[in-house]
Amino acid sequence: MRAFVLGLSLILPLAAKAADRSLDGLCLSPGETHEAVATREVVPPTQAIVTARRAAPNADLLRAALCHESEGLAYRIVLLRKDGRLVRVTLDAPSGRVKFIH
Repeated sequence: MRAFVLGLSLILPLAAKAADRSLDGLCLSPGETHEAVATREVVPPTQAIVTARRAAPNADLLRAALCHESEGLAYRIVLLRKDGRLVRVTLDAPSGRVKFIH
């Protein structure tokens, strides 16, 4: 059990770094995200996370960001499944609908 916990403590930081690389680009700051939610341009991040977790059940949230894409704003959410695989969910930010699951 101790070896498993030690192994997990080494893997999770690597998974988080991989998730960070997938969110590079034109993502909004927390203040800009708050402003977009306050002006009702996008659904709240909590709603987007709930939708992403429904699309990828039994996965833990690693990272979520509101980003500019060619079609407008989108939430990019990275989840970690119990088997160690990453799941990337992209949601249309204004509607909160799932666009892609990778």
